[in-house]
Amino acid sequence: MILVRTGGIFGVMIAAMVAALFLFVVRPAIDDTTDRALDAADRAIDDAARPTDQLRGQGDYLSAASFGAVVAQIREQVGADGELLDLTVSKQGGGNVKYRTGDRAAGFQWGPGRDGLEPVKITLIGPGKLADNVFPISKLDPDATTELAAAVKDKAGAGFDIQTMTLGLNPATGAVQWTVTGEGDGRSTVFHARSDASGLKQVS
Repeated sequence: MILVRTGGIFGVMIAAMVAALFLFVVRPAIDDTTDRALDAADRAIDDAARPTDQLRGQGDYLSAASFGAVVAQIREQVGADGELLDLTVSKQGGGNVKYRTGDRAAGFQWGPGRDGLEPVKITLIGPGKLADNVFPISKLDPDATTELAAAVKDKAGAGFDIQTMTLGLNPATGAVQWTVTGEGDGRSTVFHARSDASGLKQVS
């Protein structure tokens, strides 16, 4: 800001007018700009924290937001060409995923009390080959839990309580499928569906 100093009463009046202009025009504009900058910073912090909050599930780990955040982070950790052994998620308890890393397996888990994906050690047992028990991560659809829940409600009724959803290989056919378990009318029920959540059918 450039100030022009003049002498006499006229100079005093000019100085007073400039000071008033600064206080009532410039200062509010500075305050408004600062407020907008602080608001933008707050939004950025909230946006950065949202994936972790969604991963915590906020009470429903099968929700679109929670499961979508899980799938995004699994893909980031495992890679676009990664291979999975299986993935299980429950409404209240969070979930876990096992994946191939070279000639070994590793895993992550998430849920109550955990800060996002947490690594877990996986020990393989049995005579089978790891390569025969994995499937491409591309089979993991972020919309699957929402679509499966809707299909199950259509078949079993709105009162059916879904407990877990597991994506893995069918031991008999080798196809990648979802297994959904839950309770309704006092009895446990199991459903199978394709990896894209289509073709849901009751198996027990």
